[in-house]
Formats: sequence, structure tokens, C-alpha cells
Amino acid sequence: MLTIRSLFLLALPLLAASRAVELDPRLAGLPDLPSQIAYTPAEALEHSFKAVHDAHQARKEALRRRGDSDEGIPGVVTTRNELNEGKCADIIVIFARGTTEPGNVGDDVGPMFFIDLEKLEPGRVIIQGVNDYPATVWDFLIGGSTAGAKDMAKSVKLASTQCPSSKIVLSGFSQGAQVTHKAAALLATSLYSKIGAIVLFGDPNNGDAFPGSLNNNVKTFCHDGDLICDGLPIPLDAHANYEDDSGEAAAYVADRL
Repeated sequence: MLTIRSLFLLALPLLAASRAVELDPRLAGLPDLPSQIAYTPAEALEHSFKAVHDAHQARKEALRRRGDSDEGIPGVVTTRNELNEGKCADIIVIFARGTTEPGNVGDDVGPMFFIDLEKLEPGRVIIQGVNDYPATVWDFLIGGSTAGAKDMAKSVKLASTQCPSSKIVLSGFSQGAQVTHKAAALLATSLYSKIGAIVLFGDPNNGDAFPGSLNNNVKTFCHDGDLICDGLPIPLDAHANYEDDSGEAAAYVADRL
């Protein structure tokens, strides 16, 4: 398992190349970190995540405008709170977005997954994004947002009481996958039977087992060349096209629910 120290050491060359080193006060007080790591430009890694995401979105938009591709989601809804609004359905997807993505479900992987699942299961799906989750690079580097994990676990509990006959799908992209792992560890074993599937995209914790019977219905998508899936904090193009797997992910869920 990579430590915070090794994550920062591995990221340092990339970060130093992309932005001048500056003090991050959250690091300065951590024990046993080399003095140079206290000056790691954490913001530069956040900019790297944004740059990969934005470049991918721009390429898709250019292709769509030329008529070469139907990728992308014009007018995408980046915030979904149907469970919190009191709704129920046979399938409740609780989704955690990736680092720096907008809203509470992001603007790419999550929405494409929802669209494909709703096509397969029309009228049977509602979506709940993870709230109280800033999706910052700092939280990514320490293993995923604890606040986000608590919110996801809270949504599972709400779904089990508000919609007792529903099946729940836990899902996340990138840091959202980390949040999903952490949320699962917070669940009471009595809730395991409510979870019908877990679907992860670009998982930094790829290969880590979920607790107990939760591990029986897990599907993880990790692309060749995606260093995030290897546990390295280096976002490359291979981390930016998981919407291509949305159809297979939706089929995995539909087959089980």
C-alpha cells in the first residue's frame, strides 16, 4: 500500500515541472515528511486533473461539432439528488464524482453511466450524488474524502429506510471510487443485502477487496496506461475516457437487478 509520503515523492517531479514550488500549509505540520515535501505544490496536481479532464471534453466537443462523434452530453445535469428529494425506484444509484468534477455527479462518466442504465431499465432508476464532498486533490492524496464517504454511507442508510424494497448501486469515478471503498467500510453488515452492485471507474484502490458479501458484486474498470489505477497520483489521458465503459457498466448492473 502506498503511503502519503510515497505518493508525494512520486508526484514531485510532475508537480515541480508544472508549477513553481509553494508552501502548502496542510503539509507543513505533518510528522516525518522530508522538508522538501512540505513545499510540494499540491495545487499543481489539481490543475493536472483539470487539464486532462478539460482537454478530453474539448476533444469530444470538437468531434461532435464536426459530426464525427456522438460522444458527450449536451446540457448535462451535474447534480442529482432524487433520493434526498424523497423519491424511490427499484434501482438507486449513489455516485461519487472524480477529483475537480462539477456538481455532485460530475459531467462525464457518471451521467453517461446513468443514461445507459436508464435506457436498459426505463422508469426503474433514480440517482443520488454524494454531497458534503469537495473532491479536492488533497483528499485524493490521503485516500479519498472522509466526509464524502460518510455522506455516501448516510445515503445508503436513507435508501434502506425510505425505499426498503429498492436495490442500491454504489459507484464512483477516480477519487469517487476511493470514497466508495471508504463508505463501504462504514456500513453496518445488516445493509449489505441492500447493495445490488458496486461499479468503479479508474479506481486508485484497484484490487482492494470490499467487506464481506459486498465483494461478490463488484465491477471495476481500469484502462491500460492509467497510472491512477496503479496507485500513482499522475492523471494521464488513459484516466479521461471511462465514459466509454458506461454501456458495459450499465449492463452489469441490469443483469443483477
